[in-house]
Amino acid sequence: MRLTRRIVTIVVSVTCGLALAACGQQVVAHVKASDSVHSALTSVFNSPTTQFVVTVQDLPGQASIADGKFSVVLTTSHDQGTGTSTSMSDQSIDVSIDYQSADLVDLRAVDGSEYCRLDLKYIEGLAGPTAFAAESKTLDALAARPGFGFIHDILLGNWVGVSTSTLTAVARQLAPEVPGADSSISGLQKASGLGPQVASSWVQSVRTWLSIHQTTTDKYSLTLPVRSFAGSILQAVAKPLATYSKEPFLSQSQLLKTIDEIPASLSVHANLWVSKGSVTKLQILVPNSSGSLMIAVSHPAAPVQVPGNATLLTAANLTSIFGSLSGPLVKALGSSRASSLSAL
Repeated sequence: MRLTRRIVTIVVSVTCGLALAACGQQVVAHVKASDSVHSALTSVFNSPTTQFVVTVQDLPGQASIADGKFSVVLTTSHDQGTGTSTSMSDQSIDVSIDYQSADLVDLRAVDGSEYCRLDLKYIEGLAGPTAFAAESKTLDALAARPGFGFIHDILLGNWVGVSTSTLTAVARQLAPEVPGADSSISGLQKASGLGPQVASSWVQSVRTWLSIHQTTTDKYSLTLPVRSFAGSILQAVAKPLATYSKEPFLSQSQLLKTIDEIPASLSVHANLWVSKGSVTKLQILVPNSSGSLMIAVSHPAAPVQVPGNATLLTAANLTSIFGSLSGPLVKALGSSRASSLSAL
């Protein structure tokens, strides 16, 4: 009898020991997977230059026309070259929308200026030869007017840009005629200061709520509960946004109500590939669908630079634009104000 009890005790002890060891191995594996993913993600955001190429796959219905044909390419550069700056003023960004091998739209912010380039001929070819016939005639006529010669550059697919200092100067000049013009530019400048705070809150929320499991040597499965993640971000940015706007963002009860409207079961699932400590690809799965968002990651990448031979708009150009619009705009604002007063 005693021998039987000893055997049972030994079996139970060994079984429990093996179970605890297995659990321990799973915990250690999970911690290692989490560390590997967080380290790889950190290297992406700390890289002096990073490029993300976003495409879609297996979208349902008519949206499938975009599968593998259209892509959005986002390139970021830290102007200081250290990869550690969190100030938006020290970062350059380029966003382009491509169709197969054609660069349809390109937006770039670098060295305190914003630039734009459009391939209108290719876009017109996709839409049809008569799709923009009337608009083309209007633009040609407008380009012939004094101060609007830059429109020729837009039509030819050349780079056109404007500096923030020029925008600010024109906004102050037009402030008496266009209500809110000066404050709008000032607001945009202040809003750029929120970037680091929002980014920091986003990163911290990801670290807190992201569940990570390694599925193969270089592939990881990620799960992010949307309600918890969104709630964490909203709670973190509420105060900075209120300080910026000088008005309450959302009360605590409103925040909780907004968060509670998100289904508790809603989660974002994704797959992440890591090679030699660097993220190479991220696949975000579309809920209740076979579709996914595929993001190819490259770092370091070619840095974002000021486009060559770009036409920079002058204060006179902008004044011509706003001058042609200010009459109808002020009239519309006046009519709106009169309507509001009559309604009181």
